[in-house]
Amino acid sequence: MRKIVEFYKNLNKHKKIAFWICIGLIFLSIIRIPITSARRRQTPSLKYFIKNLKSEKKDEKIDAIFSCGKLKIKNALYEIEEIFQKDPDIKVKRYCAWSIGRIDFNRLLTYLDNSDKIIKEITFETILKFDPKNIDYLINRFEKEDTETKLKILSYMASPTYQEKLLKILEDEKEELDVRKKALEILREKGNWEEIETSLWALYYGEKDYDMKNLIYQVIKDFQKRGKK
Repeated sequence: MRKIVEFYKNLNKHKKIAFWICIGLIFLSIIRIPITSARRRQTPSLKYFIKNLKSEKKDEKIDAIFSCGKLKIKNALYEIEEIFQKDPDIKVKRYCAWSIGRIDFNRLLTYLDNSDKIIKEITFETILKFDPKNIDYLINRFEKEDTETKLKILSYMASPTYQEKLLKILEDEKEELDVRKKALEILREKGNWEEIETSLWALYYGEKDYDMKNLIYQVIKDFQKRGKK
């Protein structure tokens, strides 16, 4: 130790500075290894999240589902789909739908044809949460949907943008009356009278259902009253 002290005293100012820089670098290199190791231990691996998909703790399972989706872990997709189909918890199902969509959006779309109403409803909601413009995809498959889903789709069509599509739904006499009435209601609120007047009169004269005929006539009269104001 005495030799080190004497060695240090004999150094000039610049060499003393260099000496302390070397000491500092050596110190940093010593503490860097345990800090790096600690950080590695604190950062969960992909296997950790996949493993926790089977956790019996709800919060832990949800965190794993969310993380797998956020990180787009494809190896977790099969297991997340199983949870989506089998877990009775609605909250868990919603996280599953989101993660499935993040990992493979086209795979999520297939659940629109699922026979389970809850799964189908959650899928519907999740698709629109990803992007409200996805309503156009749902509109394009309108004819193959059940009445309940059609009414949901219509609730997102309250815009002049969908006027032509709403008219086609209204004109379809094979369509459920509740669906046609909903389309007519939206046209009453959002329709452009000058553009749909001829179509509504044609519908009125050709309509076979008495109640529907009266509703169409009421809408026509409403438009005419507005025009006089």
